[in-house]
Amino acid sequence: MPPKVDQAAILILDIGRNVSTSDEKGKKSFFEEAKECVARVIERKIMSQDKNLLGVMLLGSKKTQNNMAEQCDGAFRHIEFLAELQAPTWKMIRDFPEKPTKSRGDWMDALVVAADHFKNGLSQVKVNSKKILLMTNFMCPTCLDENDIEKILNGFTEEEFELDVIGPDIYDESLKSEDIQLARKFVETTNGETATFEYAMQSCLLFHKKRTVNPTPWNVDLSIGPNIKIPVSSYIRLRDEPAVKTWLKAVKDPVTLTASSTEGIMSHKMHINTENQEVVEPDSVIKGYHYGQQIIPFAECDKSLLYEPGEKSLSLYGFTDASNINWQCLSGDGLAYIFGRKGDNKAKLAIRCLIECLHEMSLVGIVRRVYNKGNAPKMFAILPVIDTNNYVCLSMIPLCYKEEIKYMAFPPTNLKRYACSKEQVDGFKELIKAMDLMKAYDDTYEGTEAFPIAETVSPSVQYVLDCIAFRALNPGKPLPEPRDDILTLFKIPPLVQKRSKEPIEKLKNLFTLTKVEAKTRDRKRTQQQVDADMNDQNLEIKPDNQSNDGDMPTIQLPVTKKSNTITKIGTIDPVNDYKLLISNGTPLIDLIPEMAKVIENIVDCSFDGTYTKALEAMKHLRQECVKADPAPYNNWLQKFKKELTDRQKDDVLSLINDRQLNFILKAENSSSTHENVDSTQSQLYENDTVPDATELTMDTEINDLFDEM
Repeated sequence: MPPKVDQAAILILDIGRNVSTSDEKGKKSFFEEAKECVARVIERKIMSQDKNLLGVMLLGSKKTQNNMAEQCDGAFRHIEFLAELQAPTWKMIRDFPEKPTKSRGDWMDALVVAADHFKNGLSQVKVNSKKILLMTNFMCPTCLDENDIEKILNGFTEEEFELDVIGPDIYDESLKSEDIQLARKFVETTNGETATFEYAMQSCLLFHKKRTVNPTPWNVDLSIGPNIKIPVSSYIRLRDEPAVKTWLKAVKDPVTLTASSTEGIMSHKMHINTENQEVVEPDSVIKGYHYGQQIIPFAECDKSLLYEPGEKSLSLYGFTDASNINWQCLSGDGLAYIFGRKGDNKAKLAIRCLIECLHEMSLVGIVRRVYNKGNAPKMFAILPVIDTNNYVCLSMIPLCYKEEIKYMAFPPTNLKRYACSKEQVDGFKELIKAMDLMKAYDDTYEGTEAFPIAETVSPSVQYVLDCIAFRALNPGKPLPEPRDDILTLFKIPPLVQKRSKEPIEKLKNLFTLTKVEAKTRDRKRTQQQVDADMNDQNLEIKPDNQSNDGDMPTIQLPVTKKSNTITKIGTIDPVNDYKLLISNGTPLIDLIPEMAKVIENIVDCSFDGTYTKALEAMKHLRQECVKADPAPYNNWLQKFKKELTDRQKDDVLSLINDRQLNFILKAENSSSTHENVDSTQSQLYENDTVPDATELTMDTEINDLFDEM
């Protein structure tokens, strides 16, 4: 079965002597405008990534290379195929002639050659639409008589060829050439189109367009309760997609600076054990999932534990008031429309009834969708869409889950100081009315609406595609800036800007705004503050009386005076700080938790593994608590040891036991509850394993049940 192609087109570009000169001074010639237009057409065809075929024919070429010239000697001259029907490539643009020739060709002969190529060059391809784009100024008249022209026109009609003429305005009454009238007849008979270069470049070829594809429906039954199932079809209305979905890596040819046709990149996937750098066979690999910082292995036998969403379905869970669905609740990357199944009139009638009921009662449906088996279920809101001109359907938009919604608290604005006067409110109403985008252009534009939905292109996507096209044709040059057509999308429409000028000036007078100046750092004031801080800390400059080398400057560093004003225990010398605070009259009950915290900080920040300073401070604290109250030390040590055990600090625990820094025993202080080490360890074990609140949280009946068992 031959392959099918939606469209095949042949571009006929006139490069003869008749298009070499410009009609007006300072303007481009017909050849230059036609060359830019053809390049733009090929570029758009390539970037749309469609599967249509394209051929380029040169009219008025120095060479004669076509099938009809080989069959008829002396006819169909100066017609050459730059590229026969094939997928569009960048080479077509690179092979364009830079200058027009001095030859001339017959445009009617070019149409016959193009028709012959469609008939004989596509014998193994089935084409739905055959199009010929002719770009000539018709300044070279055809040499064929009326009978031959009539036969050609009948052949075009039978083969269903479409002829489009781009360049001159063939409907201009001032142009009374017979060839232009003949071209007009061909366009009308074949249901073709015509446009000038300016209109084609600004309207049809201004931006890149997506490939036109036939929408594929997602067929499913809309389930309402256990008994009602309505056959429906869902179509994607809008979807956020990247500029280029997939990138193919290729090796760059150093000679042609293009992707090499003989070399490629071959990738090989393997699993390597990071511990011994050995290759692991795929059969020995167990897949896993990240859960925080931990990897959870997931073997084949664990698949039975997975949540199964079920088969493909669309289930209606219920209805809610339309006011409950705000824009904050909606998510996803697109919008879908739901219609009754094609060919099922009962389904269409049921969906229409549901839509009208939702619209009249201001309700929204909540549905659960499973796209197919194995996909996670998602929640959607279905809203009624009633368009009297086009269609009646349901729009389906994804809903956020609770953890996906972020609430932001703003201060109340219904305060007295935020109240606006009637003049201020009216001023904003005038501004909103003046900036109405539905009436953004005057009669000189085709439509009055600015930035219509689903018609406005993305500036970022257009710039990315422009850069790809530029890099394909200019491999060694830097990327250009965005063109003016893209930057225009960021500008305010001229009529809106004109209308809003007066309301904005009025609002400036109604609202007094105070300019907030950003505070800058004053270096002079900062230096003065530093000097004041040094004086407060009793710092002095120690002079250096020693003689140095004459080339070396003398550096004077601030030296801190010794002071007895210490307010807390530090980690540099905790024992001396403790003694100094005790001598100053600080209560022991306040110093014990502070000293304990310092010991914990020293242990946490110690990297040498000796912990000498922490053990000396711990020894001093134990001695002080033996003389006074041992309970604070014992309670702290119990918690401290438990933390060390949980953190696997066995080296610190062994040092504490070696230095005999364990609990204060009853033999050392009668107020202690610890008699020996064994009882202490057993008490610690009991405290760690049996919580005090266990008996309070467990029911007595449960305890009796365990006793009977």
